[in-house]
Amino acid sequence: MSDSLDKWKIFRKLSDELKRNIRLAVVLRDGAIYVTKDDEVFGFGKNEEGFLATGDKLPRTEHTKIEQLCGQNIQGFQFSTYTFFAISASGSVFAWGSNCYGQLGLGTKQQTLVPTKVGGTLGTKRVVQVACSGMHTLALTSDREVFSFGHNDCGQLGLVQNEDQTRPMKLDFPFSGKVVTAIACLCSSSVALLDSGEVLAWGSNNDDDIGDDVRVLRIPRKVPGLYGIKITRIMSGANHALALSNDGKVYSWGWNKYGELGNGRTDEHCHQPTLISGNVKRVIRDVAAHYDCDLNAAITEADEVYIWGCFINGQKILLPTETTFTSLDEVFAKLPLPAVTYRPLRPKLAEETKNASPEWLRKSFDDAATADVVFLVEGKKIHAHKAILLMRCATFRTLFQGGLKVSRKSSEGEQIIEHHSYVAFYAFLKYLYTDEIDFPPHSAIELLGLAYLFHLPALQEKCGQSVKKDVTVENAAAIFEEATNYEELKDLEEYVFKFCLDHMTGVISSDGFKIAKNT
Repeated sequence: MSDSLDKWKIFRKLSDELKRNIRLAVVLRDGAIYVTKDDEVFGFGKNEEGFLATGDKLPRTEHTKIEQLCGQNIQGFQFSTYTFFAISASGSVFAWGSNCYGQLGLGTKQQTLVPTKVGGTLGTKRVVQVACSGMHTLALTSDREVFSFGHNDCGQLGLVQNEDQTRPMKLDFPFSGKVVTAIACLCSSSVALLDSGEVLAWGSNNDDDIGDDVRVLRIPRKVPGLYGIKITRIMSGANHALALSNDGKVYSWGWNKYGELGNGRTDEHCHQPTLISGNVKRVIRDVAAHYDCDLNAAITEADEVYIWGCFINGQKILLPTETTFTSLDEVFAKLPLPAVTYRPLRPKLAEETKNASPEWLRKSFDDAATADVVFLVEGKKIHAHKAILLMRCATFRTLFQGGLKVSRKSSEGEQIIEHHSYVAFYAFLKYLYTDEIDFPPHSAIELLGLAYLFHLPALQEKCGQSVKKDVTVENAAAIFEEATNYEELKDLEEYVFKFCLDHMTGVISSDGFKIAKNT
């Protein structure tokens, strides 16, 4: 039985056999869509605004097959209250729901209640992320291009022209040499994260949701309140935004009627990002929010879960407050009424759980109370256990004996890890405790290098597949250059070299090639 699904009331009455067969699921307002390991897609429950993609807005007590999504290898869903998107493994985007401003990107303003593939220029791209409000949409491609469509009365599309756009339009960012790694949509504005850790925003500032004192901003601009702070993750509600920094701090800005900003106040809008308040004991590793509710959550590196904002019956928590929840998903399963998934659920299939790490081992990771070895990476500590590391990876014996030149001991006996990022090394150690790979895409090659350095074939294979899957004409030169930095990645280097030969014209003419050539 899948514990992750059973946290959600709507899934509890399903048979164990069916739950074991679900590989992806989302929930909105007492309705659910799920994808099976056989690549079939079904919807059931309430069907507000046509969420279930059945061609109408009638509820479904029986599980109804969504034919347009079956066989498409759907890997993700994104939705607001009124618009819904599914993304396939090949990067195709399927859209349905409200479309009065062209926010589905289908070239019309007609409501569409069955999944329809988004075409035009975006139809030739591999989309890796979609962000949507109720009225406008952003799409991020594997080439790190951003497309926008829908309502544009406040400049939320990031285009010079004022008109609504029913077809995806490519944005021209005025920051050469930097690429977009993530996007988010608020009601009348948009936010993007650059690989440099800088945050851009554009659109309306009537509710102070773009972190600036300019009323309407049509061209993307760096958020002033985050200058000098490296951001690793962005999230948004309908009228507020959250940004997580590389040192585990959360900044918020925007509308604050329900305490969404976590600063102890309400009915005060905040023009520029400020640190959330409250007694958060440890470094925060992830945050969560959703357009359909005013609740926010954060989880620390010790898996302590904090919440703030508005939830059951209008109850407000104005400062981040520690809870007994064990995950961010559980927060959104229990507190908003009705429940909503802030991200797609990915329950483990039965065959994946046979050799899963026991719960005691998973909870031991980064536990300062029981750890007997501390790694210091980029000035931040990661707590571990020598016995567990030695059992899971024999190469650690060489490291502890000083034979592996990736670290040196500090005066306090900590292992100072050199030439590796905190994000990658944290993901690497977490894998040894959980058998899970949890890392941002830009860390995949570095994690792959660690897998080879520490002789972990299973991790090598998983990371290698992830990197190869994401190779495009735009990023091939950069991946090739990075792969040459690791002696162990000859296989990847050869793979990308062959890809470059097969796509020579596209690679050479890409912006990514020009950037790599000049670095």
